[in-house]
Amino acid sequence: MRRLAAADGCYGAALVTMPLIGVDLIRLAAGRDLGLGLQPAYLLLAVAWLLRLVSSLTAAGARDRRRHRAAGIRPWSGWALAAVGAVALSSLGLALAPAPLLRHEAWPRFAKQVAQLAVMGAFLAYPALWTRGGQRWRWTMRLVAWTTGLQLVYALAQGLATRGDLAALAAVERIVTSNRAILSGSDRLYLGGFTDLPRLRGTMCEPLYLGSYLIGVLPWLLWSGRRWLAGATVAALLATWSRGAWVAGLASLGLLMVWRWRAGLPRPSRGTLGAAAAVLAAVAAGLLVVSGPDSLTWPVRRLLQTFDRSDWSNLTRFYSGQAAWRAFLASPLVGVGWGQFPYHFYALVDLPGLESQFAWPVVNSAPLLVLCETGLIGAGVWLGALGTAFARTWRRLAADAPAAARARLAAAAAASCAVGLHLCIFSQYNLPHLWILPGLWLAALAEVRIGSGTERRRT
Repeated sequence: MRRLAAADGCYGAALVTMPLIGVDLIRLAAGRDLGLGLQPAYLLLAVAWLLRLVSSLTAAGARDRRRHRAAGIRPWSGWALAAVGAVALSSLGLALAPAPLLRHEAWPRFAKQVAQLAVMGAFLAYPALWTRGGQRWRWTMRLVAWTTGLQLVYALAQGLATRGDLAALAAVERIVTSNRAILSGSDRLYLGGFTDLPRLRGTMCEPLYLGSYLIGVLPWLLWSGRRWLAGATVAALLATWSRGAWVAGLASLGLLMVWRWRAGLPRPSRGTLGAAAAVLAAVAAGLLVVSGPDSLTWPVRRLLQTFDRSDWSNLTRFYSGQAAWRAFLASPLVGVGWGQFPYHFYALVDLPGLESQFAWPVVNSAPLLVLCETGLIGAGVWLGALGTAFARTWRRLAADAPAAARARLAAAAAASCAVGLHLCIFSQYNLPHLWILPGLWLAALAEVRIGSGTERRRT
């Protein structure tokens, strides 16, 4: 039991540290960048899994295994095996895809992607298997709330640092940005004639990644009744100026309303609507005081930038998408091989696109990345898994289960859809929260199944 308690403690610590994606423990400890990007959450979750696997040999571990089988997790193992098979088949793309010639780095790159998927699968599996019962859900939501609060405090300190010199924050920033592969330097927004608009990044080094985290936790904050923390999260989300996060967040909240209607749950309370209105009014008042009436048009102008063909942020996505689509057409069945897009980019993109990427080209869209590197087989597996999750969510929202469990399922599905929709504009999938949130979705699905019909129990 002590090992199980220690495993749960390490998992909780991993939840709290999952936004520290820019921290490289190896670089901090050894002063060398080995290119592994060992984040604190990686190490903590590895310890949690090790302790749990050791405890599985005991009687307590046997009881855990029986509970997991009863929870309905086993059907998802088929999709996990299918994903592994799709990854294996995508390696054929290394041999089947045309020019450029294969390089000696290709197979190690493929192996690195496979290892990375295994790590992310561990982040998905732990919450999916562990999160059962009201006590564990409340414990998880408290940690999510604390973590979000810490992010907001740090983001506020970043905002204040733009007005002055905060030496203490600079020292912390050197730790938070020790993984230089994450840091993008986009702490300013160039919006029309306004050329020095600060963007909040939190500890995630990049406004886009902070936006992804915030829209992922927002449905959970609303579900758990933390309205004012949710309001502060919305304010911080606006200050990231991440237009993709804005759109994905709004779409997911729309889905949340549809799922709550499907579950027969009440509409948002007046307190929730009032908190939302208060946050928007405070943001508008702040813009008016700081920058005058013209600043109220900034959010709209930011969204309109999406259609600006002179904006290199847009052109980067356009040219990377162009090359990715051509890579898919070159090997539509199995793709060009997982992790191999950068080796093909320069041969496939139009000439102006050669200046649109950094040293290591990326697709800038996770669905397109899956399509071009793993082909129709890999894309089919992911679409099948998502379709199954959506279908089961729709059925179980109307099941004979406690209202609390169905409300939790609606929040879990909305949170996962928020980060999933946002992945359409970036493809860095090794962020812990991108996998913990779907893990909680699977856990919520399992709990509705347990709580329905003859399997009903207290949550």
